[in-house]
Amino acid sequence: MQLLPELANKIIYEVRVILNENLIVVNENGTIVASTDESRIGSFHEGARNVVKTGEKLYITPERVKELKGTKPGINLPVKFGHKVIGVIGITGNPGEVEPYADLLRKMTELIIQESYHLEQKEWEKRGLEAYFYEWIFAREVDEDFIHRGQMLGISIGNPYMCILIQVHTENEIPELHMESNIMNWFQSQFPNGGEDFLIRWGKGRFLLVKNKTPEVKKEFLTYHFDRWRRYFLNHYQCVLSFGVSKSVAKLYINQVYTEAEKALQASGKKGEILFYEDLQLDIILSEACEQAQGEFVSRTLQNVLDNAELQDTLVAYLLQNQSIKETSKKLHIHTNTLHYRLKQITELTGLDPKNTKGATLFYVALHIIGKV
Repeated sequence: MQLLPELANKIIYEVRVILNENLIVVNENGTIVASTDESRIGSFHEGARNVVKTGEKLYITPERVKELKGTKPGINLPVKFGHKVIGVIGITGNPGEVEPYADLLRKMTELIIQESYHLEQKEWEKRGLEAYFYEWIFAREVDEDFIHRGQMLGISIGNPYMCILIQVHTENEIPELHMESNIMNWFQSQFPNGGEDFLIRWGKGRFLLVKNKTPEVKKEFLTYHFDRWRRYFLNHYQCVLSFGVSKSVAKLYINQVYTEAEKALQASGKKGEILFYEDLQLDIILSEACEQAQGEFVSRTLQNVLDNAELQDTLVAYLLQNQSIKETSKKLHIHTNTLHYRLKQITELTGLDPKNTKGATLFYVALHIIGKV
């Protein structure tokens, strides 16, 4: 563990909240890396260098300032991590006056360093999991070495795993790390599964949940928990969460399961839905077509109807009411003759008749692509 400038500045900032004194943080080479007096940063502090060597507290009186290069009156204290002195924290002032704060200052500094170390270790663990799962998802072969590496990370790849992709949609300027922390904390509270479930970052605003498929993990179970998750973040952070859930369960090879979750998430769009791959039908076919092809199909099928909100709403209602004239008229609060006239207009504008199977099918697919049905 080293006292790098970023950590040293954090120490100064957090300690200054409690102790309104002039402070310095010095690394093991005797260089001041952070200070309330920025003009001292980068200079050599002979007193602190001696403290690193001896591991003892040093009182610097006005007389000793003349002997020790780069010093001011005050107290220098060794900062330890484990049993090693990794730097020095100094408090400037009359040694007799600042003495009451000295041990408190040292303890606070060491606590901040320990906290930073644990956070750093957790970050490395998360990075290790992300790298492993990325490799696993795209692996063509799984050998003994790969299985062993998984075990070292707490992953038993022989377990039956399913994949869930989660996308966060938000227009709020919430810091990414803050949102990630909230997502992770909620996950831990909802799925305390003894380390057999893994939630990892998977790109901007996206998370991958690799869940052990135990007997109680059924569709109803997942829907219940994901819906609670979704409502919590909508109410507290004005974020919309979409879920894509795989159907298959993987042992050893997880690529197919991941692909299913990816297609389900893609079909959910930005509507905040919980979509299971097993429920997808038309979406599976559409996912194979590129966006350009889908766009051309929509333009060619709907043509001028897209520019006419009244006709578009009529077509949507007609298809959702299973082409029932009576039910559609009731839904739109219009006379049946008015509905017949509008359907005729749609046919004239598009060349497709919504009353027959071919026309209705093409219209339904086009409207589904743009999220109207």
